[in-house]
Amino acid sequence: MSTEYRDFRLIDLFVVKSGDYHAVKELDPGLVPLISCGDEDQGLVGFFDIPEAKAYKRALTVAYNGLPLTTKFHPYRFGAKDDVAILIPRTPFQDVTLFYTACLINQQAWRYSYGRKCFREKLKRVAISFPVDTETGAVDEKEIAKLSSLEPRSLLPPKRMIEMEAVDLVWKDIAITDLFILKRGDFHSLADLAAGPNPTVSRVTTDNGIAGYFEQPDDASLYKAGFLTVSTVGGDAFVQLDDFIATDNVVVCKPKKDISIWARFFVAFALNRQRWRYSYGRQCYLAKLKTVKITLPINPDGELAEASIRKIVEATPYWDVVSKRVQGAGKPGRTEPSIAGAA
Repeated sequence: MSTEYRDFRLIDLFVVKSGDYHAVKELDPGLVPLISCGDEDQGLVGFFDIPEAKAYKRALTVAYNGLPLTTKFHPYRFGAKDDVAILIPRTPFQDVTLFYTACLINQQAWRYSYGRKCFREKLKRVAISFPVDTETGAVDEKEIAKLSSLEPRSLLPPKRMIEMEAVDLVWKDIAITDLFILKRGDFHSLADLAAGPNPTVSRVTTDNGIAGYFEQPDDASLYKAGFLTVSTVGGDAFVQLDDFIATDNVVVCKPKKDISIWARFFVAFALNRQRWRYSYGRQCYLAKLKTVKITLPINPDGELAEASIRKIVEATPYWDVVSKRVQGAGKPGRTEPSIAGAA
């Protein structure tokens, strides 16, 4: 028996309001996290003394600025700046339903940009599709729970401390063209391809940019694992962990020299911090990407500070999952990433 889905406007399921604070100078230091529109650390700005009347819990925040429509679920007590909307459930939804809602809203973030923001009145009309109980017409939370065997809290990565050596680092703006050869992918339509074994990277923002698995067209290159891809639509950068083919909606970045896999991920992090500049209406095509500069740590000898970069990358959430792929888990004697030299 198939599950019935129905579109709901956010205003139908949530009270939609804006945050309460414009500047942190309005607040004294305290213990309650303050959430803004940032994409890192759940949008955390800092910890402040926020009164109960302006504190929320088990609600979503949706960014107005930065990367508009970026949505976070906060199961804890928090306050919010006025550059985010707060979605307060009209009924007591389960955590997994709120997490599911955040994921669905994030799927639509490509529609907006710094120049085409999604403020409160527009946000109220955003619609997302939920499974429904056919008898009551209400959101079917049991069906949503079946979509994941994990509770949202179990997905949280462990916290890590970075022990950095006292080295004399200099942070320098470096042109991406100093590090990579940039070219567009080789074909446009996935509809013309037969199903096959090759990961195929397109402009999608999920699953590392992989839109499916297809046969390699005759005139297309098979790119090496370890190359970066950048979506022309949203500027999303990924390090590809398998050999792949690519559509012309992405820019393929081939390293000019043998930089480590950690440095490649660090570059991807740096590129993703600039995603707010791009959108469907202001795409990041090849010529525009060639002008991008990223800030990287440099040793006194002028080379990339690979040791420091490695420590930073290995302390990021979910690196353990990635490292199993790039370090050849289960292969005796391998201690270096298997694609570190792919150039």
